[in-house]
Amino acid sequence: MSEVEATLLGRMTQAGERVLGTLALSAAFLGGSGALAVGSRNLWLAQPQLIGGPAVACVPLADVGAVSSRSSRRRRGATVLELQLAGRTVEFSTRAGADDVEQFLRTLRAAVTPGRES
Repeated sequence: MSEVEATLLGRMTQAGERVLGTLALSAAFLGGSGALAVGSRNLWLAQPQLIGGPAVACVPLADVGAVSSRSSRRRRGATVLELQLAGRTVEFSTRAGADDVEQFLRTLRAAVTPGRES
């Protein structure tokens, strides 16, 4: 587990969130990798910073809209996640396997729409 992922999970635990699923993100422009995590109340993001530890942010699950994935056109072997957050589409890149990406998206969809079958 990377420092970024450990920081993310630690912050979620401190906030009293139950971790439902995680996904490692591809290297960012600062050279480190980030992570996404689905919690019981929020979608969490951690990414490296130039100075200091990783930056961690969260978005309430109520603000998460459509979610999808596609193969990256620029990075061979990478998958791009497209998430609608508070009405805005945000893209994240991952090198996780297709099964891991689909499992993460199923978990996120189920958390956003409680009672929905995955």
